[in-house]
Amino acid sequence: MMGGDSNRSGRFGATARGRSGFNGAGACLRRRRRAPPRVQSSLSMTTARSSKWPSRLVVMRHAESEANLRREHLESTSSRDTHVGLEDRDVDVTLTPWGREQARVTGRGLNRYGPFHVAYVSPYARTRQTADLAMAGLRSKPRLVIEERVREKEFGILEGLTRHGVKLNYPDEAARKIAIGKYYYRPPGGESFPDVNLRVHSFLGTLIREYAGKRVLVVTHSVVVLCFRRLLERMEEREVLDLDRHDEVKNASLLIYAPGSRDGRAGVPIRKAWNLTLWESAAAERPAAS
Repeated sequence: MMGGDSNRSGRFGATARGRSGFNGAGACLRRRRRAPPRVQSSLSMTTARSSKWPSRLVVMRHAESEANLRREHLESTSSRDTHVGLEDRDVDVTLTPWGREQARVTGRGLNRYGPFHVAYVSPYARTRQTADLAMAGLRSKPRLVIEERVREKEFGILEGLTRHGVKLNYPDEAARKIAIGKYYYRPPGGESFPDVNLRVHSFLGTLIREYAGKRVLVVTHSVVVLCFRRLLERMEEREVLDLDRHDEVKNASLLIYAPGSRDGRAGVPIRKAWNLTLWESAAAERPAAS
């Protein structure tokens, strides 16, 4: 009996030792295998960062509108008119004949940056017209989404007024704007630049969630274009206002981003083009203003 117990003990001992040896070797193998997953995890994080943004983001300002043309005329003639003089609401202002041509020519040129998966468009008439005319020239038609978050900056009680009109009708507001500065000034019933930044920031979150690694076209307004630069390039008030004064966003111009590296970070949006106009070759054929 003792011998049998001894044999069983021996067998069990051997088995235990065998298992112990196997488990020890397995543990070593597992320890050796732990390093690669950590490297893979790091690589995966880098890949995730690089694909977080659209592979190409093209932000286009609307083409020349009737209001743009009217304001240009009033300023060039040093007019004392207090109102721009259009009967339509700002949201209903349409493109000029030249603006429609700008949109058509730009649409054909956009093919070099596509095909686009989606086109987000401000609900204003001038941006809808710009998008429709531009997309008619695209070989591949993206899904069109009307997006209120990229609508025009709201001017409240100052809507439709000229600079002279603001000073004459609302002298206190004109003085308050000077005191606060254009960037932070919010007219009654309207928005400041930071207000617009908030909704553009929300919109960028949508692009990250839904269009990572894809190509996106946005048709919007000049202030919103500046807000894209403010947020994606982490610009400050002084830089934004300097652009607004000295490098104003042109009608039907393009702001283009693609993922790259900046400040030690990979996969962040890098500006590839600013105020790019694809319609300038047709400028000599601009219709005469009526």
